[in-house]
Amino acid sequence: MLICTLSRPEYVSSRLFFADFVIAPFALEECRQELSPEPGRMRPFSDAVTASASTTSTTAVATTVTSEQRDSPWCSARPLAIGIVAVSMSFALIYFLMIVPLTTTIIPSTSPFPPTSSSSSSSESGLSSKVSQATDVPLINSTIFVPTTDYISTTTEDPLYQYIEDKHHRLQIPLIHIPLLYEVNLKLFLPWKPSVNFGTDNFMVEGHVRVHFTSGGGSRVLLHSDSEQHVGECIVQDEFNREIFVKHVGRGFPQVLDLHLATDMIHGMNYTLDIAFRSHMQQEVAAGLFSVPYTNGNETRYVVATHLQVSEARTVFPCIDVPEVKAQFDTVITHPTGTTAIANMMDNSTVVDGGWTTTTFRRTPPMSTYLFALSVSDFPYLEVFSSRGVRSRVYCDPSKIDSAQLLADVISPVLEFYEDYFGIPYPLEKLGLITIRQTAGLYKEGQFPIAQKHNLQEIIAHEVAHQWFGNLVTMKWWNDLWLNEGFATLISVRAVDFLENTTWRYEDRSAELQCVALRTDQMDGMQPVSGSKNSNFGRYFDARPAINAIVYKKSSIIIRMIERLIEEDIFKQGLRRFLSSFLYKNADHEDLFNVLLYVHDSSAGGHLSGQNFSLSDVMDTWIRQAHFPIVHVNRIEGSIVTLRQEKYEHNVYNPPRPNEQVWKIPIFYDDPVSSKHKVFWLTDKRPKVFDMGGQHVVDPHQLTYMRLRYDMDMYSDITMALLQDYKSVPANSRSRLIDDTMAMAENGQMSYKVAFNITMYMTEETSYRPFQTFSAYLDFFLPRMYIHESWPVYKKYLEMILGGPYDKFSNQGLDMDIDEDSDLYHTREIVVLRACIIGYEPCVQMAKERFAELRRNCSGEHQLLSDNCNKISYYLRSHVYSAAINYGSKEDFDFLFKKWNLEHYLMERDRIFTGLCYTNDRANSDLAWKALVKNRARENVLARAGICSKKLINDSLLLELFYEEKDYLKELSETADQVLHSLLMLVVRNINKKKDIDKFDEMLKPHPLFTRMLAGNRYQAIERMKWRQFTAPYFAGNASEAIEEMGAFQRNV
Repeated sequence: MLICTLSRPEYVSSRLFFADFVIAPFALEECRQELSPEPGRMRPFSDAVTASASTTSTTAVATTVTSEQRDSPWCSARPLAIGIVAVSMSFALIYFLMIVPLTTTIIPSTSPFPPTSSSSSSSESGLSSKVSQATDVPLINSTIFVPTTDYISTTTEDPLYQYIEDKHHRLQIPLIHIPLLYEVNLKLFLPWKPSVNFGTDNFMVEGHVRVHFTSGGGSRVLLHSDSEQHVGECIVQDEFNREIFVKHVGRGFPQVLDLHLATDMIHGMNYTLDIAFRSHMQQEVAAGLFSVPYTNGNETRYVVATHLQVSEARTVFPCIDVPEVKAQFDTVITHPTGTTAIANMMDNSTVVDGGWTTTTFRRTPPMSTYLFALSVSDFPYLEVFSSRGVRSRVYCDPSKIDSAQLLADVISPVLEFYEDYFGIPYPLEKLGLITIRQTAGLYKEGQFPIAQKHNLQEIIAHEVAHQWFGNLVTMKWWNDLWLNEGFATLISVRAVDFLENTTWRYEDRSAELQCVALRTDQMDGMQPVSGSKNSNFGRYFDARPAINAIVYKKSSIIIRMIERLIEEDIFKQGLRRFLSSFLYKNADHEDLFNVLLYVHDSSAGGHLSGQNFSLSDVMDTWIRQAHFPIVHVNRIEGSIVTLRQEKYEHNVYNPPRPNEQVWKIPIFYDDPVSSKHKVFWLTDKRPKVFDMGGQHVVDPHQLTYMRLRYDMDMYSDITMALLQDYKSVPANSRSRLIDDTMAMAENGQMSYKVAFNITMYMTEETSYRPFQTFSAYLDFFLPRMYIHESWPVYKKYLEMILGGPYDKFSNQGLDMDIDEDSDLYHTREIVVLRACIIGYEPCVQMAKERFAELRRNCSGEHQLLSDNCNKISYYLRSHVYSAAINYGSKEDFDFLFKKWNLEHYLMERDRIFTGLCYTNDRANSDLAWKALVKNRARENVLARAGICSKKLINDSLLLELFYEEKDYLKELSETADQVLHSLLMLVVRNINKKKDIDKFDEMLKPHPLFTRMLAGNRYQAIERMKWRQFTAPYFAGNASEAIEEMGAFQRNV
């Protein structure tokens, strides 16, 4: 786990939480004032039935600022603190703080457009003043959300409660009452070490929340509250401390707490609601408030963290859990003595009372509930200072802390890059909390591959980017989650280029993201990137299942298209104007598009000038409809072609369906005179004539999110051009040619021979991107062909493609020192990996020899494979282990299994378990999988199951394990259902025989929940069997023809 902190008591700080690569909390704070403690009563759950029982909670530090105060001498003289905290699940926490002068960081909240004569209404500010005076709760003006008279209600049957009767109520409840402040008190019964035990209360949470809110009237109060929360007494008081009787607390709707009051509340008046509750920490899922085990010596210890995106704040305490409603937070955490608690803000006081420590934190600025964060651990920390005054602390599992230095070192330069890019220094102090898996958050030069370093840099850069996109400016609703995550995904690659002083990553990674997104987006049932909140799709939009390749990858490519459409400099100017204009506010994508278009129209650049449609018109076709277009390219004569669009259909065994979807497609091409990009627009289904100039392909730099299909003569010309000089086609287009032809061959739109012919040039390829795309299709083909009678033919084709490049690298020396930051290094890694996987004999022999040497060097009883005794290069280890187990002896398996049990570095454990996956022995398979799930550490099981699912693993062994040992299956279903679900997904993923499907169905009969959950995976298994039955024979024949044609070409050359 990694945590960063700054302990300078004269400065206030806030915190930000990211979990499992997903951003969660954050807070902003301007000049602060000290307020007197506000007395209030808290009713513990155990005393909920005793009306007189109460305790006192205090509010510590409050935050408020006005436009006048910004320019005051007192305010200008105050320094600001900013910071971030990072956490890694097995584990590390980080946090840092930077001190900057206030006068250089305050950015006025202005309109992105020139001023108009219209003046703003005073009604909102008037009510804001009334609210602040009535409750004594400090407010930040830019975040006031005021109920209107439309919300006034006098009966519980009022139409404003219509959403509560809707089956999708868990996503939206009517915003009748607007929270101003949450006072959150949590007591965590965390058995953080073996000597701390609370008996039946282990991993329980005893909580109390006081909600200060402005009422919109009516006699009902609706909050989001997880159904697992056991709610005690609920007390409502008006601003004069008069209690309103609560007639009934309803749980008729999951995820909603429905309070019915004896009398109506007054519209515009302020109230408080006190709720006592008990709940459990999550242990199988890293969501909500969850605990995670780690090993300290011979002890199993536990840490606690939060992950509240998308809608998990309701699992921690009752609240209005939507991003557009912001409130302030006072947090008090009572935790076992010996542990340290952190939250969004700096701690204000710590009181030790016996075995309990109570930590009170300062008040946050207004923020969305999903940004609420806390963590409790006993970790030590590293501390570093940057040249700009940033202090970083990295809290980590003691045995891994020496590998956490890079994480502490990388944050400051990333911040500097973003400050320069956005033109906005951290205007207010911030502190953050990031949760990262240990395998992604640790790096030590000489012990980890360079890819781990870049992965760590990209993850941190992604999460820090959310300080601007997501936290500084927050989405109004989850249907714009794509904007937050897509932008952070894309800009993080630019940050890594900055850190490594390179330029190639941005384009290379963008091409990779596009290929992954297309393969996901082509499947039936994919939802659009976004939708209008007022539409059914927008109102019922549930972002949780959408956090996938669509939200992260497709959206990043769409944002990249915007950048290229309006040109990079204009895009950057627009982002700066957008962020400064909506500082601390909520915005949606229309706000961003309008600002970008304004900046575009005010400049001389961009590709929308002279068009009869706007940027919003273009983007609506990409974000409001699912899937993507395919553009047909047919030659007329020479370089003159026609372009025609239609929706890409990937229904392999179903007839095409009529579809009227149309996109506004920018076709980018290079101007031979200026060498700049130009755009040819394809806006309807009619064919349009286009001049390709001297290019072999359309959209040569792969800037548009689409597939391309050429006529057969053009494919022949492209194939010949690649064979004669493959660099005449840009690397991204070479990758796209492989991706598009393989996908269209898969769904029956063309012969696999076309795709195989395209790949024949790869015997000379040196770029990583085409090999990575080719490798993705190997993951598709290998499970289907490995046990097919035509496997020898397909293997011969693969050896022709991969054998030549492998032999070249082998002749140079597989351990030859290649710049780890180069494209060639990554190409070598993927070529060796795939050559070993297909059983290419020189690679298998190399692996067996190196494994034998490893057994000699690391034979000591307590030697680890992460120790210096292991001389195998990091990029080769999993390949060597896998080949050794696949082709070796039982003694080889026993040696590796023993080392896996000893190993404590998770990355090395992943490599070792990858090798263990290759066993062909049933007893060995049972031994490995049972040992894996024994400790119930979800992240380990999921990660390793995912790793094995991509290899040539004998899934029938795992199927037999569960089928024959029903008690083992039942035990996992009752105690580790998330783990079991992951393993069953692995079982079904590569099933290729009807008898195995029948066995799988029979096995799951007593478990209807898993039957439903795995229905999609089962369907895919049936599709694979159809592919083997109908397509595999032609597939092998096409491969054989391609081999013959390649031989003829080589003889002629």
